[in-house]
Amino acid sequence: MLLNAPYPADIRVKKETDALIKAGHTITLLCLRRKNEPYRDSVDGISIKRIDAGKNNIGLAFWDTIMSISFIHPKFLIALKKAAQEIKPDAVHVHDLPLVGTALRARKTFPNLSVVTDFHENYPEALRTWFKWKKNPLVRIKNFLFMNPKRWTALERVACKNADKIIAVVEEMKERLSNQYQIPLSKITVVTNTEDKNFIHQADDPMIYQNFKNKFIMTYCGGIGPHRGVDTAIEAMSRLKAEVDIMLVIVGFGSTSVMDKLKSRVAELNLINVSFLGYQPFNTFYSYMRYADVNVIPHQANGHTNNTVPHKLFQGMMAGKPLLVSSCAPLKRIVEQYDSGIVFEAGNPDDFARQLKILRADSQLQKTFWRKWN
Repeated sequence: MLLNAPYPADIRVKKETDALIKAGHTITLLCLRRKNEPYRDSVDGISIKRIDAGKNNIGLAFWDTIMSISFIHPKFLIALKKAAQEIKPDAVHVHDLPLVGTALRARKTFPNLSVVTDFHENYPEALRTWFKWKKNPLVRIKNFLFMNPKRWTALERVACKNADKIIAVVEEMKERLSNQYQIPLSKITVVTNTEDKNFIHQADDPMIYQNFKNKFIMTYCGGIGPHRGVDTAIEAMSRLKAEVDIMLVIVGFGSTSVMDKLKSRVAELNLINVSFLGYQPFNTFYSYMRYADVNVIPHQANGHTNNTVPHKLFQGMMAGKPLLVSSCAPLKRIVEQYDSGIVFEAGNPDDFARQLKILRADSQLQKTFWRKWN
């Protein structure tokens, strides 16, 4: 496997490696090295070989630029060729678009090496979304020149046409790739972000909201970025000031610029019904979701979010409380298919507030969703 990130960290990678190991496969993972980490390691049954290729934003940006120009990461290519000689793998499983070109180049030397591309998201559209709130002019110029979504769409086409197998995270992504690049559906397999059953065996802490007693708690758990729609939820809370018992609790973190923007907006709106709890260990997420009244996934609807699905959707289902989700395609489809919550118009804080009021006022509706998942 190739992963342009440190490990352990990525929950999707862990889920897939756990499943592959259980099925009898042996896995070697090439990934980035953090400061003071060993170059060779073993984690959860995976043999890990770490690569020095950027330990800060400047270093990572340099290698991103190299990959954008050539679609090859020289350091990963050297490591992959060495690993291919040593262990003679049957396949190289590439996590996300940027390293696919590296695997395709290695296949020229090792023609029996199958290349499996695992698209965690619509990477070209994700770039457009991730950089939306970037203000630094030098960063904006770099992104325009080298991380341009149009350029990466062309590279995505190359990846899809030349990979032996494609893994998509959701049905909408499978359909997009097939239609956009004329790829046979048989070449694409969906491995979605469903949650392991162990999630409901996390420590159960009924006192986790002890600071919000007698409140109707709406909780967002997870990473925070421009595409996550947390700003829509905050705007909606300004429409709910009269509902003094409703509290939006935000569990998670994002970049400094993202968090500063959101907290600044809360201050501008003079909201006392929004609370940022910051980073919390993953083993607390079940309790945060289980003891919330509503779990919210307010993603913006765009080319990125319409082609992926968050782990928190399935975590929220397993926690057994109603979901309030945006109308981005996979969220709407799954929540309506399994009758596990209600949908608001993505990016519309007025409709968010309206749908929440409907749910808040209807205790029987809340119990209906609760019963389905317990």
